[in-house]
Amino acid sequence: MGTRLGSSPGASRIYRTSYGDAGMVRLARRAVEEWRKLDRSLLLENGLFETGLAAARCADALQEAGEPFVWLEPGEAQRRFPEARFRSPVLWTREAGCVRADLALRTLAGMVDVREQSRIDDPAELEADVVCVCAGPWLGRLTELPLRVQIEQVGYFAGAPDDRPSVIDHGDGGHAWYGVVTPGVGYKVAQDAGRDEQFDPDRDDRPVDAAVTARLLDHVSTAFPGLAAEPARADACLYTMTPDRDFILDRMDGIVVLGGDSGHAFKFGPLLGRLAADLAQGRELPAECARFATARFARA
Repeated sequence: MGTRLGSSPGASRIYRTSYGDAGMVRLARRAVEEWRKLDRSLLLENGLFETGLAAARCADALQEAGEPFVWLEPGEAQRRFPEARFRSPVLWTREAGCVRADLALRTLAGMVDVREQSRIDDPAELEADVVCVCAGPWLGRLTELPLRVQIEQVGYFAGAPDDRPSVIDHGDGGHAWYGVVTPGVGYKVAQDAGRDEQFDPDRDDRPVDAAVTARLLDHVSTAFPGLAAEPARADACLYTMTPDRDFILDRMDGIVVLGGDSGHAFKFGPLLGRLAADLAQGRELPAECARFATARFARA
C-alpha cells in the first residue's frame, strides 16, 4: 500500500489512451498493455468521456496515433451515464476506466524486495550496480530539479454503479475536472491541480480544505446531479509538479531518476518501471521518451 503522505494512496486512478499529444497516446497504449500483462483484473474497462475545448485536440492525437474513438451527442452520453449531465458532444474512448490503485500497489509490492523505514539522504551512499531514485514528492530534496509539491483533494460520492465511465471535463482553459468509479467507496470527483499552494511533504498531515470542498460540491451539483449532494468522504494527497507537467526519466550523475508525476503518472506505472529498468541497463528508450529528459530544464 502507498503511504497516505505520498502521491499514491487511495483505491482508484483513471487510466486512458487519450492525450492531447500523439506521442503520449502511444505511451499510454503501451502502459495499458503493461497493466494487462501484470493483471487484467486491476483494470475496470468502463470507458472514458471527455468534454471541453481540449477534447478535440485529444481526438486529433488519437487519430494520428491510430487509436479508436467516437463522438457522442450529449443525449447518448447521458443514456450511458444517467447520473451525469453533458451540454456538448462527448469524446468516447472504450479502452479506459479505472485502475484499482490500492490492489495494484499490493500486487507490485509482492514482486520486489521492499525495505521500509530505511532513510537515505544521498543515493551515492548506496552500494549497487545501478541506483534508481523514485522519491515522489521528496525528489526535489535529493536533486536540483525544478519540482513543486502541492496538495490535491478528492471527494467520493454515492449514487453511481461501478460500471460508469470515467469523465474528464477539460473546461475552457482552466483546471480540468475528472471523475472515476471507486469500488466500495463511491464515485471519485476532483479538480485537477485545484489547490495551487506549495506544500511541505515533510508535514505529517494532508488537510482537507473546506473551500475546495465547497467548489467541488458546486461542480457535482451541475455535472453529476444524480450523485449524492455530499461526499461520503474526502481525501488529500500530493502532486509533484514539473514546469511542463511532463515526467522526469533520465540519468543524473550515473543515477536513474524517475519522478515529476504531475498528477497523471499512476496510469503509466508498469510502463515507467519497465522504461526505468531499460535505462538502468543501457537500453535505448522509445523516441517518445525524449520529452522526459532533464536537459529540457536547462534549455528553459
